Amino acid sequence: MSEEKTQAGVQSLEVGLTVLDALIAHRTPMMLKELAENLSMHPAKVHRYVVSLVRMSYARQLSDGRYALGEQAWRLGLSCIQRTDTIQAAQPMIYDLHRKIDCGLQISKWTSQGPLIVQWIEPNQQVSVITRVGSIMPLLNSATGRTYAAFMAEEIVRPLMEREWQQKQALSQQVYPANWEEFLELKQSIIQQGAATVSGDMLVGVNAICVPVFNSHGEIEFCIAALASDLYLPIDFEHERVKALKETAAALTRYITQD
Repeated sequence: MSEEKTQAGVQSLEVGLTVLDALIAHRTPMMLKELAENLSMHPAKVHRYVVSLVRMSYARQLSDGRYALGEQAWRLGLSCIQRTDTIQAAQPMIYDLHRKIDCGLQISKWTSQGPLIVQWIEPNQQVSVITRVGSIMPLLNSATGRTYAAFMAEEIVRPLMEREWQQKQALSQQVYPANWEEFLELKQSIIQQGAATVSGDMLVGVNAICVPVFNSHGEIEFCIAALASDLYLPIDFEHERVKALKETAAALTRYITQD
């Protein structure tokens, strides 16, 4: 074998992981030249490692030549998130909530790209909800996204929201909230209610209500969204299913933040 070995490991593997780290740290895809400059390495050397990362699906090359994270990198990150202590510890209470309200449940964690769905529990009732674990939810028109947007710092969420507004504008699509000022009004309502809602925004006839679970620092640890038909899960904070959802989130926050 001709691997470059150091006393405690394989140097070529370390270099490859350094290239992967650079792709992870950069929020947007990168051209080879930009990636090489970021790593202070020769482009030809970086290219050899990128080819291997693409071959193993840890990176992918876009049509414009830029490089981005691949599916395998997302799976690795998702696997780590799913194994976090808090989400694992919350499973009994999450499934108890599912038995009580029989709605589809989305569990999400925040990433640099936005809210990532890490768990989906199917409802027993028939409802046209297609939720893919590993999906990044939009901040503007999903209950999950609105929850994070309302409870997280402006400097974190606003750049992502501005990008979504630009995308909608480019496609001549209307969205609510349509701008930052409209969002600030919506944010007040979400914080006051302790939950965000959407009604048919992403799927006609389907309501979604999302609640945050906080950690001991007062930051969102993860979110739980309930999804069901508008008749089964009305946007009514006095409804028993909505109350059960909010009570579970509050109980999980107490559990996580207890000494």
